[in-house]
Amino acid sequence: MRRKLLPLAITMALACVTAATGLAAGSTQVTQFSFTTPPHYLCGILGTAVVHGTSVFRDTGNGTYFMSGTFFGVFTAAESEKSTTLIGAGPVKQTSPPVIDEEAGTVTITTTYGGLFEKFSITGGPTLTRDAGPVTFIDVYEYTGDPNDPVGDFISTTLSGLHGPHPDLLSGFSLRCDVLVPYLQDA
Repeated sequence: MRRKLLPLAITMALACVTAATGLAAGSTQVTQFSFTTPPHYLCGILGTAVVHGTSVFRDTGNGTYFMSGTFFGVFTAAESEKSTTLIGAGPVKQTSPPVIDEEAGTVTITTTYGGLFEKFSITGGPTLTRDAGPVTFIDVYEYTGDPNDPVGDFISTTLSGLHGPHPDLLSGFSLRCDVLVPYLQDA
């Protein structure tokens, strides 16, 4: 279960920005977003989430991007009606254009996150888990054979440059379920 709400928020923000503006190299766009997810499972518990935030996205003009902003997601369990809040804030930077290795048939994308990677808390209550500080993801994908649209299916992720507490990330995102499930299931 890999970075569930964070990529959803980033993807939604980027999709809105890209569709609305047709980003030009070097352009900067500020987007406010708010949406409700369809019913889905978080740690095996069915519920929905309301997500909102602000994104500042800059196409650097060299095949990379810089993004910063904040997002808040409140997941409410369908059965118990208890909720948990996920917060993320800080910069995200693709550190180089996608690296295509035609011989290996792969594309590598390196992205560095800073600030508050994620914080889960009981809505209106205490923090359950928090990951903060820089971390770099080196993501490898299958190469599609098209240099204009090179990214295919996901293959693997390697982490590097971890500084600060990252208990959920280092647990493979199982820590969040260890703390969320007992709370969300308790009737």
